[in-house]
Amino acid sequence: MSVQDIPQIGESSPLNKIKDYFNALQNSTENYLFVVDFETNKFLISDNFITDFDFPSNIVDDISELLIPFVHAEDRETYEEAMRTAIEESDFSSISCDFRLLRINGEYGWVNLRVSLCMDEYGQQKFLSGIISRMDIEVKADFVTGLLNRNSFYAELQEELSDETHHGAVVVIGLDNFNVINETYGHHFGDAALRQIAQNITNVLPPDIKLYKIASHLFGMFMPDAMPEEVEIIFSSVQLCMREIRNVEDTIYCTASAGAAFYPHDAHDYVTLIRYAEVALEIARQKGRDQISFFEKETYDRWRYDIGMQNLMQNSIARGCEDFFLCYQPQVNAKDGSLLGAEALLRWYDKDGSVVAPMQFIPMLEKSRMIIPVGHWIIENAVITAKKWQKFMPDFQMSINISLYQLEERMFYPFVKDCIERHDIDPRTLTFELTESQSVYDWEFVNKQFSEFHELGIKIAMDDFGTGYSSLGFLKNFNCNIIKIDRMFVQDLLTSSFDRNLVKYTIMLCHSIGMEVCIEGVEEEEAYIYLRDECDADQIQGFYFGRPETEEVFVRRFKKKS
Repeated sequence: MSVQDIPQIGESSPLNKIKDYFNALQNSTENYLFVVDFETNKFLISDNFITDFDFPSNIVDDISELLIPFVHAEDRETYEEAMRTAIEESDFSSISCDFRLLRINGEYGWVNLRVSLCMDEYGQQKFLSGIISRMDIEVKADFVTGLLNRNSFYAELQEELSDETHHGAVVVIGLDNFNVINETYGHHFGDAALRQIAQNITNVLPPDIKLYKIASHLFGMFMPDAMPEEVEIIFSSVQLCMREIRNVEDTIYCTASAGAAFYPHDAHDYVTLIRYAEVALEIARQKGRDQISFFEKETYDRWRYDIGMQNLMQNSIARGCEDFFLCYQPQVNAKDGSLLGAEALLRWYDKDGSVVAPMQFIPMLEKSRMIIPVGHWIIENAVITAKKWQKFMPDFQMSINISLYQLEERMFYPFVKDCIERHDIDPRTLTFELTESQSVYDWEFVNKQFSEFHELGIKIAMDDFGTGYSSLGFLKNFNCNIIKIDRMFVQDLLTSSFDRNLVKYTIMLCHSIGMEVCIEGVEEEEAYIYLRDECDADQIQGFYFGRPETEEVFVRRFKKKS
């Protein structure tokens, strides 16, 4: 029902006189409007009260009672008090309050109620006007940059997508590590830098493309009729304008990454398109930042699988790491093949009960820092197992992998010390193997940590020597006891003279500076004999002497050999 069709309420009623203005006003806003005539005690309400709350007509007796069922239970007292004051009292000019209102989608959202009193020329109450505005859509522009905000981006992208013949690209641009600028220079400087960045990007965009501020350090835009090549060219211009940010209190250097999704090829609705563009942005950052990535279904599916796997691991950790388990691979004396100990290797069951490959989930543990609680669990259980096995073999050595993330944890050393004391194990039978998954930038810090473990009696090994970040620089800077040569140098040992000489002289070098050497990946007898007789290796680890096995299987093999 339109306001023009309301029942007649008298020629003299203010509601009858303002209905045309009221109608024009309600057509220009998404807010809820109402006016109260004190002579008739009737409420004139906007059409959206009828469509959203199923009110009977534009004229109602008491909006307060009609709206109560839609107000959040915790906020009803606040709402009722504001409306009572507005209707029953006359010594106010305006009233304002915030409360939660049930939306048409079934969710509660915050709204603001403002009520004003209109007096006639004689100081008598003439009518009461009110507005209920949604607080989440009130602001259409970003306060810091002056750009249109996320709400405007959503609305205008929806309008673009309403024509099914349209095609183009949705692009999300993220500033790389901008939080470091805020932390270093402060938020006042950061806001000034954001304004400059927004202006610089706007200046390099074609005139028909708007830039929107959609999150703290995220910008968005959609490019009608754009092809991938055009998106890349425009992003190249964005990269150039980001190189140096001037016109602020200092000169800063900032890069940007971006993700793009294309309509209608990738999706037809704005929610999915923006999500796909944000996923592509995340992938661009994973690739090294300062680049753009286009949405690909295969990559997205893999990304979702990784996110799902990460969530499963978080749930497993919350349940006491119940889906994780340890396998143990024997380490033997290279001279006679006798058992020295074992390396504890982490394994994990997926939700379907299958064992996930370590290279799939361990990098995720490290990247997410979940390796810290899982690392505690590994050490605890490896120590418990070693203590049990030392009843049969007092000198049994247990090797445990640790990462730099664990070393950075303030409570790591106290935990290790406490674990050793609680289980009454000889720390000289433990070895910590530093994995090579990340570069070491602070040798002084690492060696300080390892010196403390050395004082306890724990030995330190460098894992995967010769690959990734492990190099001769480690030998110079790394205060360790054992070097573990990676299996890649053993695979072609019998056919490559280069590999034979490389392994042989690496072992000689390590021995000359007082380090023992463990060779990983030994699978054949001939390779073992060469390493034993020609290279004078200290320890051997590989399938030739045993695969990684659960505690029960390892014990059975151990007892048979003993």
